[in-house]
Amino acid sequence: MRYNYDTVFINDNSDEILHKLAQHLAPLPFPKPANQVDQLYWTYDIGCSTDISLHWKHYNWPGVFDFFRDHAKAKATFATKYVNEAMLAYQPQKKIRIRFSLMPQSVSTLLEPKTTPITERIAAIKAFSRAGYEVHLNFSPIVVYEGWLQEYRVLFEEIAAAVPAELQQEVAAECIFLTHNPWQHERNLERGFAESEALLWQPEKQEAKQSQYGSQGVRYQIPLKREYISQWQALHDEIIPWNTIRYIF
Repeated sequence: MRYNYDTVFINDNSDEILHKLAQHLAPLPFPKPANQVDQLYWTYDIGCSTDISLHWKHYNWPGVFDFFRDHAKAKATFATKYVNEAMLAYQPQKKIRIRFSLMPQSVSTLLEPKTTPITERIAAIKAFSRAGYEVHLNFSPIVVYEGWLQEYRVLFEEIAAAVPAELQQEVAAECIFLTHNPWQHERNLERGFAESEALLWQPEKQEAKQSQYGSQGVRYQIPLKREYISQWQALHDEIIPWNTIRYIF
């Protein structure tokens, strides 16, 4: 769950941040070396600790968007669980990448209550692309449970029906299987989220992991995870083979 506290933290130094970005970009070559992030532009995630679509009114996001739209070397990207139609009035000229977070609705209802229904996020793909956004899909977290592949089949079929052929080359995806951690598990139980934790905390399938930053967590056991990835990707490629997977882990 993206929001774990009642407080919303707002950065009030956006201009300073953009100035630092401009300094960082100045010596970089252009075009940049092509990779899975982007073929041409240096790409910055501007939504790591917030959902821009939800918190649009709290920031000068048009000003931030302007910076990336107008910069010759840069592109912005952010993931979202919301459809904010006010953003359709902006003209990003494909320099802003919006990544709609998708999962089966049954899982979304448990893990991300009060967010935009999955069907509406899928329907927004075409609208936002035609408004000038670059649109990707964010399959995260991918959670394994009884019947999970059947529900992903339904999800993929809905995506296949919603994305017209002329947009399919643009719509890539990132795919991230569930990770969790003990302190968040305990905190969620204390807050009364036992039903969602039954889905997320499955010790018989999980093993300890340490992030590159040193924090402790759990992930699906490696042999199981290999099998899950293979099953999920085979289903994905059967139904929406045009949806290029940028990475999956």
